[in-house]
Amino acid sequence: MSTLAGWPMWPAAALSWLATLRLARQLPRASRHQVLWLGGAGALIWLAALLRDTPYAPIQALTINQALLMMFAGVSFLSMATPAQPADGRPRSGSLWGTLFGVHLFGAVINLSALFLFADRMQRDGKLSRRQAMVLGRAFPAAAAWSPFFVAMGVALTYAPGLDFTALLPWGAACASLLLSLVALDVLRVRGPFVGYPLNAGALVLPGVLAATVMVMHWWRPEMSIPLIISIVSPIAALLLAPRHERRARLRQQLDHGLARLVPQFALFLAAGVLSSGLSALLASYPAGLSLPFVDYGHWQAWLSLGVIVVVAFVGIHPLVSVTTLAPLLTTLDPDPTLLGMVFLMGWALGTGSSPLSGSNLVLCARYGVNARDMLSWNLPYAVLGWLACGLIFAAHAQWG
Repeated sequence: MSTLAGWPMWPAAALSWLATLRLARQLPRASRHQVLWLGGAGALIWLAALLRDTPYAPIQALTINQALLMMFAGVSFLSMATPAQPADGRPRSGSLWGTLFGVHLFGAVINLSALFLFADRMQRDGKLSRRQAMVLGRAFPAAAAWSPFFVAMGVALTYAPGLDFTALLPWGAACASLLLSLVALDVLRVRGPFVGYPLNAGALVLPGVLAATVMVMHWWRPEMSIPLIISIVSPIAALLLAPRHERRARLRQQLDHGLARLVPQFALFLAAGVLSSGLSALLASYPAGLSLPFVDYGHWQAWLSLGVIVVVAFVGIHPLVSVTTLAPLLTTLDPDPTLLGMVFLMGWALGTGSSPLSGSNLVLCARYGVNARDMLSWNLPYAVLGWLACGLIFAAHAQWG
C-alpha cells in the first residue's frame, strides 16, 4: 500500500523489521552469522558516515529494500499454483530437454519451489545422479538473468538507477540461452541414464500467463514498478491457478507457514540494505568521491565485475551481498543502467548456478545426497565457460546495444 499509494515507507519498514525480529530464533546458524556480520558492518559504516556529516538520512538504512521484500512475499504465493501430483501415484520419467526447459521456465516464476517440485519427482531412493544435479542446479538459477519474478530482477531495478526492464529483457534472455546451451552440452557429455521430470503442456500455463500479464500491465501502467506489479499479480494468479480441490488447504499452508519460512531471506535483505545504504552514505560524505582503478564503466569493466561476483560466490558470499557492495561504488561512474543491470543479473544467474555454496545448490547437496566437493569439480568449468559466454553478450551489447 505504501508503494501503490505513494505513502511514506517507514510504516512498512517497521512491520518488516518487527516480523523478522519476531522470527529471528528460527534463523539457521549460518544465516544468523551472515546477517550479524552484514548488519554490524553496515552499522559501523553508517557511524563513520554520520561522523562525516553525510547528507543521507539514517532512515534509509531501514527502508531501502522494502520493495524487494514486498516482491519476495508476493512471489512466495506462487508456490500454491504448483501442479498436483498424478492421481495414480506412479513414478514417471521425462526427457532431458523437457526437464532442462521445464525447471528453467517454472523456476522463473515460482523460484525455489520449482527446484523441490522437480527434484522430489526425479530422485530415486533420496538421491539425484550427477546429470540430474547438473541440470537442476544450473538451469533453474539461469532464469535470474531475465525473469521478472526472480528477486534478482528486483535487486537490479533497485541498485541500477534508471534501469528499464524491457530494454534489459532481450539481453537477459540471450544470456540464459547461452547458459542453458552450456548446461545441455555438459550433461550430454556425461554418460549414464537420465530420469527426468514428466512435464506436460499444461504445466507451462502458469509461466506463460504470468509473464504475459506482467508485460501487459507494464505497458498499460508504465508508472507502476515491476516489483509492485508482480506483488499484485502473483497472489491473485496463485489463487486462480491453484488446483481447485487443494486451493483452500494451500492458502492456509501459505499464510500459516509459507510466509514465516521467508525469514532467512528477509533478514539477509534487511542486513544487506543496512550495508549498502551505509556505503552510499559514506560515499556521499566525500564530495570528490573515491579514487577507483578506472574512471569509466564500459563493457570490459562490466565483464571483470561479473567475474568478481562469480569468484566470491564460490567462497560463500551471496550475489546479493556483492551487488549491494558494488552498486554504491559503480554508480558514482554514471554507468549505462542496462549494462549495470546485466552485470547484476548475470552474476546472480552464474554465481548461484555454479557455486556449491549457493542456496539452491546447498539444497541439492543436503537433501538429495549430492557431494559438495563433487559439485565443485563439476561446476568450475561451467563457471569459467559461462563467464566467457557472458563476455559474448557484453560484446554484442557494445556493438548493437
